[in-house]
Amino acid sequence: MQIWAFHGMRRSGNHVVLNWTGLTNSAFFLNDILQREQVPALLGDPFGTKAFWHWFPRFCARRQQRRMLRETGWKLMARGLCISLEDWPIDRPIFTPWPRRCRHILLLRDPLNMFASRIRMKGGMHLLYGGERADTYFQNSIALWKMHAREFLGETDRLHGHVGIYYDRWVVDPDYRAEIAASLCLVPDEGALNRVAAEGGGSSFEGMSPLGEDAIARRLSRHDQLEGEEKQLFARVTADGELMRLRERVLGRVYASVQCRQVA
Repeated sequence: MQIWAFHGMRRSGNHVVLNWTGLTNSAFFLNDILQREQVPALLGDPFGTKAFWHWFPRFCARRQQRRMLRETGWKLMARGLCISLEDWPIDRPIFTPWPRRCRHILLLRDPLNMFASRIRMKGGMHLLYGGERADTYFQNSIALWKMHAREFLGETDRLHGHVGIYYDRWVVDPDYRAEIAASLCLVPDEGALNRVAAEGGGSSFEGMSPLGEDAIARRLSRHDQLEGEEKQLFARVTADGELMRLRERVLGRVYASVQCRQVA
């Protein structure tokens, strides 16, 4: 069975990109798996590594998954399995081993826009998920973005052979999207870019409101839309020199091919 494992931080455009790949409809799709373990893992608490083919049958035996399998799941599973993991520290094994036919996809969003969305979401994602340990949750989220950025740049190899997607270029550059689709051997649904993904309540800033003509501009300037105390928390992101240097290196890597194309 072909498996696609989608890794990304919350508020990175996970669902619109997943819907664009077509995998949410063409394969058996499991969204945001291991939710109970995810928050403790980000907070640094221990969790037990799982063998994928030991975990998966047990997961499918749950009531909700049994209903999904009865309705369309068995037919879709014959085409493959797509799973998404949100906010997982990739330096700590989740499944050991991963299935042999597993393609890892790593989604990275500009940290300024991503953290702006996390700060705005429902009064603050760090409060919603971190609770009394909100400060640790926020700091560990910053550390997780750095971890993902290093993997994206190829400095680490924890998601071997992964396909990297930089959301902020993906949303504006059809040639970039075509390259990604080709590397994944998928026929994408370009119409997904014009639909608000319902998962996660839609946008942190606008909920399920229609996108409008300036939707892309708004998505790429979330950090300019923060107010009051939100800006004070956001300043902790921009004050992190290591994060900002990594951001510049990622931008240089992502847009190098654009510059080469323009020169040619």
